[in-house]
Amino acid sequence: MLQRVGGAVALAVLVLSAPASAEPVSFPHGTIDQQYTTTQPGAPSGLTFTGTYHAAGNAQGDPPYMREQVTYPPAGAVYDTSVPDRCTASDLQLETQGPSACPAGSIIGKGTSAGRVAGVFSGDLATYLVNDKEEQIVVGQTPLLWTVARGHIRPDGSIQFKFPTCFPSEAGCPVDDVLQLGSTMNVPAYTKGSGSYLTTPSTCPASGHWETPIRYSWADGTQDTVVTQQPCA
Repeated sequence: MLQRVGGAVALAVLVLSAPASAEPVSFPHGTIDQQYTTTQPGAPSGLTFTGTYHAAGNAQGDPPYMREQVTYPPAGAVYDTSVPDRCTASDLQLETQGPSACPAGSIIGKGTSAGRVAGVFSGDLATYLVNDKEEQIVVGQTPLLWTVARGHIRPDGSIQFKFPTCFPSEAGCPVDDVLQLGSTMNVPAYTKGSGSYLTTPSTCPASGHWETPIRYSWADGTQDTVVTQQPCA
């Protein structure tokens, strides 16, 4: 079991129970909204995420290529990756077979993505979130095969995604040609027996909300840190 000690997570869309939601948060390169599906402390929860990205100061312009996204859960939130089944498929298996390469019980979320692949716009493509040991795997549909991004759950509890900016990306990306413009993800509450994949912190702060910082790093060398709020009672 992994306990998070200070920060957040990012993902989004088909909510099992709808808490009162906080406002989406805007920042120089976009707008995001991340919520838990419960306001109760110490309870099993799902997670929803919606993000759109654009050029700084120009909502109609393309953002830089996204190099990294690091999310930090609220202090006391617990992610237990032993509760769902685990997907041990290789990147090559995931790229060619998509989520079908994984046990059904390891698929913990579903959403959509939009972007440009080799300059061509692609929108509302299916995206899945898959569980592995101390890891979240995003498997996204593309016009060709599937794109794979692994989010490593680090010792401090943060989740680090380095999204590929080309396809295929096994040998690195000499040229950026996969541009992320937006995504949604819905992670319903996942329980098995007495275990829960995500459990909210055991207490609600006096502010009436938990906070989830998310840090973005862009190809132009800039960074944005966005703090989303999750209501609690």
